[in-house]
Amino acid sequence: MNIAATLTGLGQGFIYVIVGIFFIWLVKIVDDWRTKDFNDDKHIDDGNVAVGLRRAGLYLGIAIALSGAIDGSSKGFFLDLIQLLIDGLIITGFMFSSRFINDFIMLGNINNDEECIKTFIQPDGRKVVGNTAVGMVEAGMYIATGFILNGAISGTGGTFLQGITSAILFFIVGQLTLLIFGLLYELITPFNVRNEIKNNNLAAGIGLGGILIALGIILMSSISGPFTGWGNDLASFGIFAVYGIVMLLIFRAVVDKILLPTTNIATEVEEDQNVAALIVVESAINAVAIIIAFSM
Repeated sequence: MNIAATLTGLGQGFIYVIVGIFFIWLVKIVDDWRTKDFNDDKHIDDGNVAVGLRRAGLYLGIAIALSGAIDGSSKGFFLDLIQLLIDGLIITGFMFSSRFINDFIMLGNINNDEECIKTFIQPDGRKVVGNTAVGMVEAGMYIATGFILNGAISGTGGTFLQGITSAILFFIVGQLTLLIFGLLYELITPFNVRNEIKNNNLAAGIGLGGILIALGIILMSSISGPFTGWGNDLASFGIFAVYGIVMLLIFRAVVDKILLPTTNIATEVEEDQNVAALIVVESAINAVAIIIAFSM
């Protein structure tokens, strides 16, 4: 072992960690400014789970995307650092674009900001502030976007301009894929997903948010790798996106039979609002997504 090289690597890694923390702080400042009509920190201090979930998803999404920027072959520490700063700014912009898409398209009849500070009356008469289902879906969208950006930015090959263009292109097609999948999810689900989410059914939020994350993991794997040409890369993405969607929908049906032998997902969400059951279901689906991603 070369001790000097090891220490140098650790020192450079420490700088990357500082840059990562800076971008997490930056998205916090931007989101605080964006939601200046209410104080996110106060809501989190007061135990607003909805606001906590959406912030947690934002921070995790940024970290997942940045890890793609850090990974890969080195061009020298200072060039790598400059590239990381540029990628971080691009990722920050994409993350807030994703939030806009989530607010106005994925949950088109729901205002996320209003829902996350809205007061709900629980069946037992307790008042709860914040729609946790909306917060969970937004967190899922952030994390799924982070995985997509990880794949888009981690690829090697091509010029600097091709790298930036590739990141923009695959962000767009990745978001379109998530939206199409969200629509398919609503169409095959026997209850009204948006109504359940609007009514603060956390189990429904975990169902949609969790499966979006699973698809994001698969899309990351389909995007990552060396640049081989626009046509070839887009064709490969399309094939794996369709494959991933089909596999997730099939496995979702299998889960009903294997992991919930005495009930089904629809009953656990719509009638029982069983958060524990949906955590188990979505964890299993994400586990399969990880296996699919590493097998491709």
